[in-house]
Amino acid sequence: MAARAQALRAQGADVITLAAGEPQAPTAAGVVEAAVAAVRDPANHHYGPAQGHPGLRSLVARRVAEDTGLVWTPEDVQIALGAKHALFLAVQALIEAGDEVLVAEPGWPGHAEVVAAAGGVAVAVPTDAHFRLRTDDLDRRRTARTRAVILSSPGNPTGAVHDASRLSPIADWALRHGIWVVGDDLYRAFDHTGTYRSILRAVPALRPRTVVVGGVSKEHAMTGWRVGWLAAPPEVVAAARAHVSRTITHVPTVNQIAALAALEDTGTPRRAARDHRRRRDLVVAALNGIDGIACPLPDGGMFAFPDVTGLLRERGWADSAEFAAWLLDTAHVAVVPGEAFGAPGRVRICFAVDDGTLVTAIERIDAALAAATACGAREPKEALNR
Repeated sequence: MAARAQALRAQGADVITLAAGEPQAPTAAGVVEAAVAAVRDPANHHYGPAQGHPGLRSLVARRVAEDTGLVWTPEDVQIALGAKHALFLAVQALIEAGDEVLVAEPGWPGHAEVVAAAGGVAVAVPTDAHFRLRTDDLDRRRTARTRAVILSSPGNPTGAVHDASRLSPIADWALRHGIWVVGDDLYRAFDHTGTYRSILRAVPALRPRTVVVGGVSKEHAMTGWRVGWLAAPPEVVAAARAHVSRTITHVPTVNQIAALAALEDTGTPRRAARDHRRRRDLVVAALNGIDGIACPLPDGGMFAFPDVTGLLRERGWADSAEFAAWLLDTAHVAVVPGEAFGAPGRVRICFAVDDGTLVTAIERIDAALAAATACGAREPKEALNR
């Protein structure tokens, strides 16, 4: 899809991308200025500690403490090259070759990818009608080789948030079977329902078997800066630090200073969350106004994940990948087919773009479908302006 979009742009087409897993907004000016100042300081031109910048680790520890209600210190934190790297470091510290890690389906494919990169086997666990994990399903996939479960809340692409009533049974199940929980909290700032909780807030006793993963990429629009972290028990941090030391040496100091400035900026995530919630409501209303599309309201995150099986039936498309390709070619709007997330019949639409782009994209989708079916459809701009 990315290659096709690029080829269309090369031909002069005005392609709107709602397929990106990142905010359209630029990094805040204050963060950029902090990085520029850091570049000019010769002290930052040399090697730094493998575990990460002490000031950044201190801020991360404070943030994790606020989320979990537990005490964390800078020694409990390892800085990584983005949250994906942090997930890899966590998994490689917990498993041996051939061990299994449970991942949600539908879910972000990066979870399975980091497990494979660490030499493990990712085992897909089906979620319920609201895309949440259940202990019965986790237990059905558990074997003697199961070492961990990756829990993402809010999730990508589903936006599902596991509230306290869901987290407590999962934590109790993990404790009972000696299974680690790797909490992917990358979208924590984008909780549109007020129900996000750290699993350690629900069950503090799970701390010795929990890794908390986070980063600045989404809430601070810093995907390209590649700064993430994990907070974990000492043995996991030690293994992660050793891996970083033996491979990348450390995350670039300038990038870490930029991330430090970002964590001191509480306004940007709040504004982003407000805008994402408003745009979520707009795009879901508009999509549900198109015949053949059923779009649930995501609890969090920055993606809509509509069911397009009605369109596939009516138009004869084989799958959502074929529909997404048609949409790109016909309407010049790029979305991600649900097959990428283990959810045939759905597409992922990123609403972390400006209002004008979102309105135009929905109008193009609606117009293309209306022309293809030779019947009218609800005016998307009306739905967006409600």
